[in-house]
Amino acid sequence: MAAEDQDPMAENRPGDVAGHAPQLVFGRGILAPAIADLPRPYALLAQPEPLEFVPPEVRGEAAYVGLVTSLEEEVLERWDRLVPPVAAVLGLGGGTAMDSAKYVAWRRGLALFEAPSAVSVDASVTNTVAVRSGGRVEYRGFVTADRVFVDFGLVQTAPVQMNRAGVGDLLSIHTALWDWRLADERGRSRLVPAFAERAETILDRVESLSGEIRDVSDRAVEAIVRAYLEVNDMVAELGHAQVEEGSEHYFVYCLERVTGRSFVHGEVVSLGTVLMGFLQGGRTDRPLKIAERAGVRWRATELGISREELIETLRRLPSFVRESSLSYSVINEVSFDEASINHLVELAS
Repeated sequence: MAAEDQDPMAENRPGDVAGHAPQLVFGRGILAPAIADLPRPYALLAQPEPLEFVPPEVRGEAAYVGLVTSLEEEVLERWDRLVPPVAAVLGLGGGTAMDSAKYVAWRRGLALFEAPSAVSVDASVTNTVAVRSGGRVEYRGFVTADRVFVDFGLVQTAPVQMNRAGVGDLLSIHTALWDWRLADERGRSRLVPAFAERAETILDRVESLSGEIRDVSDRAVEAIVRAYLEVNDMVAELGHAQVEEGSEHYFVYCLERVTGRSFVHGEVVSLGTVLMGFLQGGRTDRPLKIAERAGVRWRATELGISREELIETLRRLPSFVRESSLSYSVINEVSFDEASINHLVELAS
């Protein structure tokens, strides 16, 4: 799932039943005609840069236009109060816009439409809202978009690194499945082989398209969004996120707690996948190959993470996992002594 688009703490990851899947609409130049077809009246919750992609005469037809900047609970509640009576709401932008629109649609029972401006996160196809409350993220509600409009032209206006970062929440399957199998062996969770196989297939597709992900090709953009939806469907059906969320994500949540900062989610998840892959018996070759081919930034120095911050994160990681009641993973079984930490810090550099 933020960095406007990070998904910083998933302790309340959704485990709800699956609703209808959103219809995915792909193409170039599709956004303006799609907006023209929306139910009237509609509200548009957008971020400034993507809003400029929409012709003024088109966005001028909205009954209400709001510029979103935050997913803090009080801000989302304000949008719910400010948006006038409408039939539908459209989110336009990154994860902040997607979840803001979902919040209003959920609270009002409105038709929901989403138009992501980058594929850095999966918020356009997920069915809950990541609400920031008291320094934590809580997943609220249940709402599914009727249609998700993926305009390749709009997506490709985003900084290339934002779109390349979309690989992170799919690359995480590499370490998450290992953790899930470990938890099954220890009697802490039940592995569902059919879902693990589906996830492996997704990771295989990501690897085969990693060069196109670097180039942000139309095919790569479509593949990432479709993979997001498939993973979300599995999470909803399973009732947990172990198919794609394990020790690599726990590292990210701890890092953000230690630093008090947000990062581009897919980039730090890629870093976490490399580091936790090493702890899982030196399983770094595949994530390194995919990350490098996809051009995603993952090294700590590239992400502005200092050596001291990384050391402190790794030191606190085992206790953080226990205190947060996160699912069983490699973190529960390995030693985070000074030698191990120093090795991981070097690997992250």
